[in-house]
Amino acid sequence: MTVELAFEEFIYSRQLKGLSNKTVESYRLLTSRFMNYIGYETEMENITQEHIEHFIEALYNYSLSIASVGSYIRNTRIFLKWYERKHDVSYKASDISIPRTPKKLVRLYTAEEIELIFQTVNTCSPWLDARNRAMIALMLDSGIRQGEICNLEMDNVHFDSARMKVCGKGNKERFVPLGQFSMRMLQKYLNMRPYDSKRVFVSYYGDYLTCNAVKSMTGDLQNQLPFEFSSHRLRHNFATNYLINQYEMCGHMDIYQLMAIMGHEDTLTTQRYLHEAKNIIASRQCISHLDKVLKYAL
Repeated sequence: MTVELAFEEFIYSRQLKGLSNKTVESYRLLTSRFMNYIGYETEMENITQEHIEHFIEALYNYSLSIASVGSYIRNTRIFLKWYERKHDVSYKASDISIPRTPKKLVRLYTAEEIELIFQTVNTCSPWLDARNRAMIALMLDSGIRQGEICNLEMDNVHFDSARMKVCGKGNKERFVPLGQFSMRMLQKYLNMRPYDSKRVFVSYYGDYLTCNAVKSMTGDLQNQLPFEFSSHRLRHNFATNYLINQYEMCGHMDIYQLMAIMGHEDTLTTQRYLHEAKNIIASRQCISHLDKVLKYAL
């Protein structure tokens, strides 16, 4: 079987699992580099461990970040492992190692920086300004994703109980909190919105908002702000601040509560925020030994 035919069978198997179109397209994109390198007409049975190693070596020679290299290798390994389970091959997918991505601490926005974010919002229309501020507030205060912002429906926003029902990855629904500030921003936008729609957020022309539109909005703000900004960073800020605030209020951090709010499938995904929150709390509470023993020195 050729690489091309095998890959189409692999994609079909992902679709049968009920994966979203976005996830399926991600597989196509991140595996295409391997397929271009190895050749679409190459027989799968002719692929050796040496071919795979040469492909990985070529990745490192491109001007790619370690994170990008890791993504290409990870998705290629998933494809090759899927084929290996069904056929006799000369390679061993489990021997393919994925480089560790350098872990960077999430930048937590200060109160002044958060104010600057909202002040920087400036479009051609006051109601669009209100819309963008409301979206930013929800991503920062509820941790929802771009797609969840776009698909949010009016019937799923509950002002009386201060929560929203969102539809996340895999069409899985969950409830997320809705803060007082976010509710005010959202209500202000809804009062100014010139269109009636079952979706909360709409475009300039009243159509359903797309992820590309949200990405464009955050990209424009990134170009104007003196620090890194994106919808994903807003989500990261929510998760880390959630744990820090929970610790300060309750004296503990519940990773399972955060996992449910974020819509994570695995605690390992949520663990990153626990590590960062603990690191920040520890640094804030650190007692200087030098200050203690050399209090009166110099």
